[in-house]
Parts: sequence; C-alpha cells; structure tokens
Amino acid sequence: MTFEQMRIFLEAAHFGSFTHAAERLGLTQSAISVSIKKLEEKHDVSLFDRSGRRLVLTEAGQVLLNEAERILRDVDLTIRRVESRRPAGQSAMVACTANAYDFWMPELLAHVDPTFPVQMDLVRGTVDEVTAWVMRGTADVGVTCVMPSHPQFRQVGVFADRMILCGVRERARQVPDAVKWTELTEQAPVLWEQTDLTPALVAAFAAHRVDASRLAHPRLKLSSSMAVISALQGGRYIGLVPERAAKPLLASGGLVRIGLFEVPLRYWMFGLRDRDIDPLVAQVARAARAVADSSARSHLAEQM
Repeated sequence: MTFEQMRIFLEAAHFGSFTHAAERLGLTQSAISVSIKKLEEKHDVSLFDRSGRRLVLTEAGQVLLNEAERILRDVDLTIRRVESRRPAGQSAMVACTANAYDFWMPELLAHVDPTFPVQMDLVRGTVDEVTAWVMRGTADVGVTCVMPSHPQFRQVGVFADRMILCGVRERARQVPDAVKWTELTEQAPVLWEQTDLTPALVAAFAAHRVDASRLAHPRLKLSSSMAVISALQGGRYIGLVPERAAKPLLASGGLVRIGLFEVPLRYWMFGLRDRDIDPLVAQVARAARAVADSSARSHLAEQM
C-alpha cells in the first residue's frame, strides 16, 4: 500500500464520494475508483459499501481510515521537521495535545521573550501521538495534561487550567443551586471531552463516588472541547469543559457556570532525559505567568 493510495482512500472516505475525492486531488473519477479497487483486490476486503448514493465505510474501511490518518500525520510531521530544520539549537518542535494547542500555546508563544534564540514550532496530536513523537525524537518536547510515566522522560509542570460545569442559562436553571457531585447523575447525560482530559475527570468522579458510566451520554462521544461547547449551546445538555476554552462564552453570557464543580488540570512539558528542555520550560512557564497576570488585571478592571 503506497502513501498515494492512502491519501486517495482518505479523501474518498472523508467525502463519501469518488467524485469529490477526484476534484480535491486533481484526478479523474476513474483513477480514484481504480486505486480503491486495487487496494480491495490486493487485500481481499471491501473498503466501501457502494449500495447507496453515498459511500459508506465497511468495518475494514474504518480500520484503514484510523491507521492511514495516523500514518500520514507521522509522515507529514517528519517531512515538516526535515524541511524546516535550522542550525542546531535554533528551533524546537513542540508537540501538543488538543487543548494545549488550541487554547494555550499560541498565546503563550506570543509572550515569549523576543530575544529568546529558539523558535518553537507547534504541532497538534493525540496524547499517544505526542508521546510517540517525543520518544522517537520527531518532536523535541511535548505538552499534555497527562503526566508521562515513561522513565526516559523528564517532565515539568508549566501551567494549569480547570474543568468546570457549564450550560446555557435556561438549562442551568434546571439544576439545583446546591447540587452535589453525587446528585449529578440526576442531570445526566453530562458531556465532556473524551481525550487526554478523561483520566483527570474519571479520577475526580471516583474521588466523589460518582459512577462515570451513569453520567456519560450513551452514544455521543466528543473528541474536542469545541465540540462539547457546541453541543452545550444547543441547550439540551450540561457539560464539563476547560475554563479557558469556555472563557469567551462565559464572558458573553452564551454559557454560565453551574455550581462550584471543578477538576484541576495541570499541563506538563516533557522531553527525553538526555535533552536539555529547561530553557523551553522556563520560557513557557514565564509566559503562562504573564498571561495569568494579564487576565487577573483585566478581571479586576471589569469589576471596578
């Protein structure tokens, strides 16, 4: 299976159409069809159910989709690493999990000392991908809210967030003011992002003797904070989201906080033990303090 075949398959899978895949890739529809057919014949599987108007992935197709996306992300990251390589010590590839990438690191890098000689390039991945990239040396450091436990890593806490319970105002009014953790099941389903944030949430549920399975939506499993926030705005659900991700909507009244529920999230920067990550850690931690101080001053000014 070639990388080109993987890319053709992914386009067809994402759009559910050979025609759209052909338009995206600048190929003919017959070229797309032949490429997929060769894959299916070579491995003796059907990747798509073609019985309807739209292509639907088979079980084998879903397996290939997951693996092809991972493989091509690795390849693209490696190519980016090679093409952007600067003299030693002048650049660092920083691999981040979703919330660190989406809501923290871009702003923090804007607060890094402009005289700092190392340029930090950000890439986004799952916690497993970030860990693998750092382990292989594809990325210089990783940033995640899951503390790496591998003995080859050294990790340092750099900033913190917290998960809070939110909903639109109308839905929030349906929740008793003094609701307790053990009473949350009466408000189920409760949404949350099911990624690297899940361990912290599950630990909090266990500490408060709450059965997470009784809270979770039976079918709706969301993989980003923005997806959770979007679902909350529909008004049917309440959910636990990182405060930083919800901050704009909390400020505008699009969401309101419910109760005093909070789950601490600490973000770690980590790298292989034989690499000196201290200069990067110091810059990110200093930037995080500057951002926190700026937010505190803004909040104080709003109250005056």
